[in-house]
Amino acid sequence: MAERAPIPVEEYERQCGQTNDSSSEFESCTEDAGLSGDDVPTTRLVSGLNLQEVCDTTGQGAEFEVESQLQMEEAALDNRYFDAEDVFEQLSRAPLDDESEDSSTEDLDMSPFERLAIKMEDLCGDRGVMKRVLKQGVGDVVPSGAYVRVHYNGYLEYSDEPFDSSRLRNEELRFRLATGSVVPGMEIAISSMRKGERSRFLVQANYGYGKFGCPPRIPGNATILYEIEMLNFVDRSTAEEFNSLTEAQKKEATFQQLLEVAIVEKNHGNEYFQRHQFKPAISKYSKALRTLENARLANDEEEAKRNKALLKLYNNMALCNLKVGEYPRCIANCNRALEIDGGNVKALYRKGQALCELSEFDRSKGCLLKAQNLAPNNKDVREELKKLDRKFQQFTMLEKERCRKMFGGAKEAKEIKSSDIPECSVEFKKLIDDKFVSFCEDASLPEMTFPLEKLTAAERDCIIHTAQGLGLEVTTRQMGPDKQLRVRKKTSGGA
Repeated sequence: MAERAPIPVEEYERQCGQTNDSSSEFESCTEDAGLSGDDVPTTRLVSGLNLQEVCDTTGQGAEFEVESQLQMEEAALDNRYFDAEDVFEQLSRAPLDDESEDSSTEDLDMSPFERLAIKMEDLCGDRGVMKRVLKQGVGDVVPSGAYVRVHYNGYLEYSDEPFDSSRLRNEELRFRLATGSVVPGMEIAISSMRKGERSRFLVQANYGYGKFGCPPRIPGNATILYEIEMLNFVDRSTAEEFNSLTEAQKKEATFQQLLEVAIVEKNHGNEYFQRHQFKPAISKYSKALRTLENARLANDEEEAKRNKALLKLYNNMALCNLKVGEYPRCIANCNRALEIDGGNVKALYRKGQALCELSEFDRSKGCLLKAQNLAPNNKDVREELKKLDRKFQQFTMLEKERCRKMFGGAKEAKEIKSSDIPECSVEFKKLIDDKFVSFCEDASLPEMTFPLEKLTAAERDCIIHTAQGLGLEVTTRQMGPDKQLRVRKKTSGGA
């Protein structure tokens, strides 16, 4: 089910209040009939009624079909909000039965939520939001206006299945505090947390969904139990204050002010990186770099602090460039990092990775060997050197096979005339070489396909000759209205 952030209680009351007025006529009818509450009979229909047909007194009326008992039971099963297995896995986290409560709270006259509230802290002074920490967090309490990232489960009393759960949706809740994005009780709860903290909160109806609730999942006047984990938060207030200054005021900012702004931008970039959003992360790192590169330095101490911050930013930028395939930019950022610290292992390692992807094997090996000399026990560098050797051997074999095929070096090879050698761009040839090298190395990939209508004749011939040079099988096939060029690996016992 798609996530929908709760809205403030006032909005619920406004919306529900409108619909409540429209039902007054129905309520008066049921009172006249001597019915009230649960006594009002309800019947489900297979499909909805056309009101025009119902109200048309000149026609034959409306036809409808009543749901059978079997249909109603099947519908009840289909309307589960979350998968039953996922819910079962979450039961181990369910906070409704707390075994740590001592026997003094086992009062039969107390509900489960009342027992939980005994050992909770009052956050509001009126017991509207109660809190108990399950796992301590680190650092400062999240500031107002921060961007937060949390996981949560929301429970009603006497219910094992959460009415809402970011964990079951496998989608974190992300929003900015003090913007009315969630109900007041959840806002107050999250505003009391630290990074890494996991706590449970009891939220009364006046801080939650009010007297009308949010039917059908949340009844009116419902007390809610939230279990919330603070994954991370970013406080951008410093950066936003700086961005609101004029250019003249920015130039007058001290180095310490600029460093604080850069740290905010870097942390926001780290947040994007953790979510695999590499382009936005690059944007934030770039802002931090521009802020520090324009800083006026008063002494050697400030210069050392700036260089330390710049080194981290250049390395972070280079890693993001690698992730999105921007290899020349990755190399440029690594070079800037190496200008600050010529022996930085991360910069040498990532530069070696980028050079390897560009098939500059000798330069790549030089960077990686230098990194290995500086950090002999670095496992990542050792693995990258092994990968480089495999890729170089595969590339060398590709070149030899291509020459053999082109110039008749093998008896079984079909003689190729010079006019048959495909003419296409150097960039395309390199792209195809890299694709086939990766394809041959990956045992999990049985085939590759290329859309023929998007290839020129020279590009098609280049793919065919390169594939045949590596001993791959090339065929064409029709996929609907389109034709594809299919390249497959030959099986060990193939025909």
